[in-house]
Amino acid sequence: MDEKQCLRKRVWEMMEKNNLVPYPLPLHGRIPNFTGNKQAARMLCRIPEFRRSRVVKIHPSLNANWLRYLALKFGKTVLVPPLPGNDFLYFCLDPNLLPRDVPLKFISTKKGFNMHGRKLSLEEIPHVDFIVVATVACTKLGTRLGKGKGYGEVEYGILRDLGVVTKETPVATLIHDVQLLDDDELRPSLLEVHDLPVDIIATPSQVIRTRTAVPKPHGILWELISEQMMQDIGALSHLKHLKASR
Repeated sequence: MDEKQCLRKRVWEMMEKNNLVPYPLPLHGRIPNFTGNKQAARMLCRIPEFRRSRVVKIHPSLNANWLRYLALKFGKTVLVPPLPGNDFLYFCLDPNLLPRDVPLKFISTKKGFNMHGRKLSLEEIPHVDFIVVATVACTKLGTRLGKGKGYGEVEYGILRDLGVVTKETPVATLIHDVQLLDDDELRPSLLEVHDLPVDIIATPSQVIRTRTAVPKPHGILWELISEQMMQDIGALSHLKHLKASR
C-alpha cells in the first residue's frame, strides 16, 4: 500500500471509529458523508467567489447534497457528473428550467438529478465559475487526496481542454475538520502531475484559503488514461474526436 493510500485508510478508519459518518458504511473506498456537511456547505456559500458565480460544478457524492440544494436555491446553474459508464460529462441543473412542482431538495439528490438533469454534450458545457471536488483528505497547503479513482482529475482536465475553466477558476472542497491533515503528513511532493489541488476548504467550523503553490493539471494527460477510464468516462472519446477535428 502506497503512502497516499495509507493516509486515506487512516482517515476512513478514524472517522468510522469516531462515528463521524452516519452512512453509507463501511467507509473504505468512499467519499465521507460526514456529520456537519450542511454547516460546511453554508460556510462555502458565504464566500465572495461562490456568491458571484453563475455556473458551479459540484461532485455527486452525498456530502454535497445540501450544497447542490443551496446553489440551486440561490439561482445558480449546477453541473453534476453522472455515474461511471455514461457517454456525457455532466447533468445540467438550471433552476429556471427545472419543474416547479418538484422540490429542489429532491432534485439535489442523486436520484433527483438523474431524473431531472439535462444531459450536456461537451459542446454545450458553459463557462464554469466555481468547482467543488470530492475529498478524503487535504491540507492547508491545498494538497488533496480523493478516493483514488481519478475521476475528478479527469473531469478537470476535460474542462481545461475545452477552455471553459482556467488555472484561476477556484477549486473548493467540503470536508470534516478531522480530514484536514498536517502539511508534513500529506506533502505536496506526494502528488503526481495529474493530481488536482484545492484553493478553498470549507469545514463545519472554518473556511481555509490555501493559496496553494501546487500546479493544477493543464488538461488531459492522455498517456495516463487507461482503457477502463475511457469506458468509465465516455466523454473522453468525444473529446478525442473534437481535438482531432480541429
